Amino acid sequence: MDDEDVDDEIPFNVGDIIKDRYTLVKNISNGENRAIFYAFDPQMKHVALKLELDNDAQTSVCIEAAIMKLLAGTSHFPKFYQFGSHMNYKFLAMEFMGSNLIDLVNYKKPYSFNLHSTLKFAKQAINALHNLHNKGVVHRDIKPGNFVIGNDQNTVGTFYLINFGMCKKLNDLDGVIKMPSSKGNFHGSLMYPSLNAHLHNELGR
Repeated sequence: MDDEDVDDEIPFNVGDIIKDRYTLVKNISNGENRAIFYAFDPQMKHVALKLELDNDAQTSVCIEAAIMKLLAGTSHFPKFYQFGSHMNYKFLAMEFMGSNLIDLVNYKKPYSFNLHSTLKFAKQAINALHNLHNKGVVHRDIKPGNFVIGNDQNTVGTFYLINFGMCKKLNDLDGVIKMPSSKGNFHGSLMYPSLNAHLHNELGR
């Protein structure tokens, strides 16, 4: 599908302006009643804009916006810009990031990281998860595609964790994590879930 062709269910196209602020430049991906665009704002910031049909329920975009607000100012996460409504869609505007880990590995032969790059990524990934858990949140969809690099010369060597639509606040009492009282539903991507996810155990840290 051409980058500028958008699913018929999504009434937005390249060139549209969202909330009198964000000009859609390129369609990145589409799903059922949702889409992600690369956009510019009036200050020419590079913006990733997620749009999702507002069905009066707590959508993944709503969850992601709440988590990103909570993570504001924390290292290894994209900057949050704005959350709101446009027409009958919820939208989330955030810092536009670079390539994900899978694309970086597949960029050129030998299609693998050397030891230095592997250790550099591992250290930053652990720091990102540590920062997230310190906010009382578990991601529930950790995979290579959800780690990306920055999009400019200053951040291209930094890894960031993205996609917080499956996140959940941890239950705690006076700082002590409480065990869930029942089995949970499966969360995550089929290629990368933990054993606990397969066993339908509620995920935690």
